[in-house]
Amino acid sequence: MTSREVVTIQLGHYSNFIGTHWWNLQETNFSYDPDNPSEINHDVLYREGENLQKQITYTPRLLLVDLKGACGYLKQEGTLYDAPEFDRENKFLWEDEKVEVSSEKPAAKSPFVASLDEKLELESFNVENDVNSWVDYLAPRFHPRTLNIIRQYEHGSMVQPFDIFTYGKNLWNTEQFSDDFSERIRAYMEECDLMQGFQIIVDSADGFAGVGASCMQYLKDEYGKSILAFPCIDSKKTEPSMSNMIKILNTALCWQHVGEHASLYSPLCCGETVWPQIGDPRAFNHLTYEPELKYHSSALLATALDTLTIRYRRKEYPNVVLSDLCADLNKLGRKAAATSLTLPFPMTAKTDLIDVLDEFEGTLWTCLTPNCEIPMDKNMQSIVLRGIPEERLKRPISHAMKQMSKPAYKCSTVHEMMTLYLACTCHASATYLANISSPLNIKPPYPKIFNNTVTETGDIIRWPVGTDVKSVPVMAGLHSGNSISTMYESLHDQLSRIRSIKKLHAFIESGFEEDEFKECLDHLLDCKENYEDRYV
Repeated sequence: MTSREVVTIQLGHYSNFIGTHWWNLQETNFSYDPDNPSEINHDVLYREGENLQKQITYTPRLLLVDLKGACGYLKQEGTLYDAPEFDRENKFLWEDEKVEVSSEKPAAKSPFVASLDEKLELESFNVENDVNSWVDYLAPRFHPRTLNIIRQYEHGSMVQPFDIFTYGKNLWNTEQFSDDFSERIRAYMEECDLMQGFQIIVDSADGFAGVGASCMQYLKDEYGKSILAFPCIDSKKTEPSMSNMIKILNTALCWQHVGEHASLYSPLCCGETVWPQIGDPRAFNHLTYEPELKYHSSALLATALDTLTIRYRRKEYPNVVLSDLCADLNKLGRKAAATSLTLPFPMTAKTDLIDVLDEFEGTLWTCLTPNCEIPMDKNMQSIVLRGIPEERLKRPISHAMKQMSKPAYKCSTVHEMMTLYLACTCHASATYLANISSPLNIKPPYPKIFNNTVTETGDIIRWPVGTDVKSVPVMAGLHSGNSISTMYESLHDQLSRIRSIKKLHAFIESGFEEDEFKECLDHLLDCKENYEDRYV
């Protein structure tokens, strides 16, 4: 089987919160049962290797970037490929007593991470109380080239914050960073046999937006492969300040450059609106989560990404690749799409899919892209459904009763019935549907955000149940339609409030010019008009 490899890149602290949940979910859903193999080809995102002890390793094909001080206990070279210890007398060429050694106390591991080393029962930990950074709930181990630390800036610094788009762009232009990072990309590329492209998660409101824009330009020029990008924004609310305008400008510049170099991109946030400040959180019928916690909001975004990317990671259809997804949705230069999530997919206990769909009212999904809503019609969309087995499709003829009177009863598979439902409810839309029968398995450190009306297997029930959710059906998708125009319009309106960038001294001092600002404003207007439907 061809691997159809994809390289994943995470740029920024919040992006790494999302990525950590994503890789945790990947490993939680590995299948080690030869009688029940996974429907997903994990070799798409993972690589097999061998460490110095001749042990087989299986690590994400991943590059991530964060600032100094953000990675805690995590060593840049990882732990799987530790070099063997040598005798002290062979380590140094100078006398120990003539050398002054200063050392920094190593950062402590969270109880959850420490439990992984000791192989303790994970259910006994309350992970939420111990999470200060993404490394505090990181389960998988990384390849030595995965972690990249920007040492010129410190995480959380008030003296020299990494909060300006051009800081990131200038950083990429330094040989020290770009040469090393591009060499690590090249090393992954040389291992690939049939490369699909790149998945990129990037913080869009700070300096990482500039790093991401420059990185995507490099990838497009150097490799010419498909790039699927997710510029993300933390949903934590802040007080009104000038920093909000800086974040708006960073985001606008990020979208402008990502739109130029990526094949397709979808902004992500758990807030309904983000300009000028974060608005109310997105509501899910059967979830209760804290949008102020990166640990919670990033789990929802990671769940959406893990599900919607199944389209080009399935074993059953190896010819369906990332470029197909991008080509379906970026017609007519429309590079942006909205991300949706249905968590859990509303399967009522002891009810068949045919009845669930027939009785469902309202919009089937929740939008995770800020300042827009996803309508049920006039969309180009790619949707993935997982966790509905064929035995829950409908009842056999001998017990069908009222089901037989429904047109959907003629459908013989989940894919066929869901396609019929979307065709009937999503008017004037072109939909690509992919589905797998296995649900999303849930275990710590995934946050406990499901309401007590969700059963252990993810079904919805009318009365409270006192059990932890172990698996859930999920649906997620990417949608390209005219609702995206409102997202661009709202960002343009907020950015227009900046009469002159001369007041934003950090931008001017880092080389940003007035002409670039005006070009960014014009770009947002062009994008807005590109998504408006015009019927003559």
